[in-house]
Amino acid sequence: MKRFLTVATAIALMLAFTLAGYAKSPVVINMFVGKDQSGANQELVDMFNATHEDIQINYQEMPPSTTEQHDKYVTVLAARDSSIDVLSSDIPWVPEFASAGWLLPLDDMFTEQDEYFAGPLLGTTYQRQVYAVPWFNNAGMLFYRKDLLEEAGLEPPETFDELVEIAQKLQTPDRYGFVFQGMQYEGVVCAWLEMFWGMGGQMLDPDGKLIADEKIVAESLQWLGDLVHKHKITPPAVTTWKEAESQAIFVEGKSVFHRGWPSVYTYAQNPATSKIVGKVGIVPMVHAPGEQSAATLGTWNLSISRFSKHPKEAWEVVKFMTSHEAQKIKAIMGGNPPARRSVYTDAEVLEMYPHFQQFYDVFMGALPRPVTPAYPQMSVEAIQPQIAAVLAGTKTGEEAAPAMLKDMQRILDQAKQ
Repeated sequence: MKRFLTVATAIALMLAFTLAGYAKSPVVINMFVGKDQSGANQELVDMFNATHEDIQINYQEMPPSTTEQHDKYVTVLAARDSSIDVLSSDIPWVPEFASAGWLLPLDDMFTEQDEYFAGPLLGTTYQRQVYAVPWFNNAGMLFYRKDLLEEAGLEPPETFDELVEIAQKLQTPDRYGFVFQGMQYEGVVCAWLEMFWGMGGQMLDPDGKLIADEKIVAESLQWLGDLVHKHKITPPAVTTWKEAESQAIFVEGKSVFHRGWPSVYTYAQNPATSKIVGKVGIVPMVHAPGEQSAATLGTWNLSISRFSKHPKEAWEVVKFMTSHEAQKIKAIMGGNPPARRSVYTDAEVLEMYPHFQQFYDVFMGALPRPVTPAYPQMSVEAIQPQIAAVLAGTKTGEEAAPAMLKDMQRILDQAKQ
């Protein structure tokens, strides 16, 4: 009897240890994000894994190309593959992936929405449901030569007319008035939308219906074309410029104004890459009198795959990665403008990046590109060709606007079929 009890006890202990081992096995969450050269993402993953015994992140870094990232997600998610739990996504991908049924709605879990800017939240919402949490912000803004304006006794422009007037006054044969991204690609759409919104334009209603005013579309297109052909503050070569080309001109001291993304400031302040260190100011993009400044968002978000086998644990990862402390670390280590508004008042962040105070004003007026799964096709087939024609001088705004809106409506109608 004693031996039986001993054997039974040994078996019970073995079973207990086995069960305990199973109980302690952590849930592994596969997190896929774009390449991060700052090391901030790995730092956050290490912090999470060190403080969560029951959940561990398997960090998968993807190529830097957003096209490659997008295609990878489409391949995996379309196959209903559960190998991705958490994914980082560019703002136009959210409605595309949500409409396909690939993302988990987060309305019940995402309870801190009042911590975020309104524009990025619009970009995470599709058909009145939230499918992502903003992780870090990116938006277009107006950079200017602070030294040149101060020497001339001029204030930074607020309206379209003021920008043209100052640019014409301060440009020289060796210095353009205003440079931006004008090649026929997504960047030119981002620049044009800021003009369209800044004139009071609206593209889609909350249900995805096209409500754009043709007159405002025409006026905003014409304003871009006039920069080249009428006011002559932007050279015809703008049609060959993406971010790298326009930024290089500005940081070499060859332009008064530059429409660019937040990273421009980092290059402009680096003596190794810039001739205008300490001479750069930042303001929101100009607008029409009586209207508000607007900026095109390039916010990156975190979402959860609908096919994840561990959605609750995946949410714990998203919640941690988008927390105040995590966004602060991404800001300090990588210079990423935070998505949470509260981080912009953090003393440590402002000590290192005082220009984030100017970023805050820009993000208050930032808006997502049209939130529809049809947007990528609309951009390539309907919007980009018409902007390119106006910049090249082969069409006027009045000629391009109806063609643009007709193609946009056609694409939206096709998407419903």
